[in-house]
Amino acid sequence: MAVQGWLERAGSKPGWWRGPNGVRVGWRAVMFLLLLVVFVFAEAGTVSRLSLPHPAAGVLLMPGFVVFNEALLLVPALLASLVMVRLEGRAFAVTCGVADARHTRRCAAGAAAGVALLGALALALLLSGHAHLALSGLGGRDIAAYAIIWAAVSLLIGAAEEFAFRGYLFQALGRGGVWPAIGVTSLLFGVVHYSDIGEGLIGVGNAVLAGGIFALLIRRTGSLWASIGLHGGWDYGENFLFGAHDSGQACAFTLLQLSPVGVPWLSGGDTGPEGSLLATGILMAAGLAILLWRKEASG
Repeated sequence: MAVQGWLERAGSKPGWWRGPNGVRVGWRAVMFLLLLVVFVFAEAGTVSRLSLPHPAAGVLLMPGFVVFNEALLLVPALLASLVMVRLEGRAFAVTCGVADARHTRRCAAGAAAGVALLGALALALLLSGHAHLALSGLGGRDIAAYAIIWAAVSLLIGAAEEFAFRGYLFQALGRGGVWPAIGVTSLLFGVVHYSDIGEGLIGVGNAVLAGGIFALLIRRTGSLWASIGLHGGWDYGENFLFGAHDSGQACAFTLLQLSPVGVPWLSGGDTGPEGSLLATGILMAAGLAILLWRKEASG
């Protein structure tokens, strides 16, 4: 059994492993990532025995598959966080950035902002002639049903990816400096997106930018709930409201269908809106708005 507070013990003599505040933050980040990888591979090995089908490129993603896929990240992220929190002897909610009495309001506001940002991107693509918008054919009660289903799924996507990249990991690295923490977690976010089916270089760059925006929002609000909402709102707009490709794949049962028109570096091509330089501009504007919003949250 791990000894509670082991990571917090100061070294008798400061060195590369321990400092006056215990094990240095860089090594804590490495430990978390190693745990995350171990748990992901252990989980993947177990799931592989089930021989479940994986959708190929071009196949519409069903809500159930997305839930299953995101759970494969969320569960290991939570387990790795719990181990690290135990080793630090700290409270889970505080250490992972979810100790927020206004969590519902933060998450809802973030989600609204995420939908608005994706809507602004879709509008820019349409007005510039780099996208075509059509009804998907979904109607009647199905619209209401899948609007709710995809809202829940999108929040799960936000929760899984935010916990993995900007929960314990960002909070731990932030003790050694906010900007290095933003840089490291954003680059990792981009690297992981590079492995996605149909992801292009512009899309990877935009993933790095988005990671920075999520981290900045956490720093401004002091709450992971805000970034979970923003992340989920963006995905909800992309996956359900506009039915666009996301990293090369589209979802089933969407409200609209946003299709690319013209050169991929402006339309996003098969990657989706995130692969467009117009997305780059909107993300940069969003990042600047967060920077100018108000003073940083304490801690």
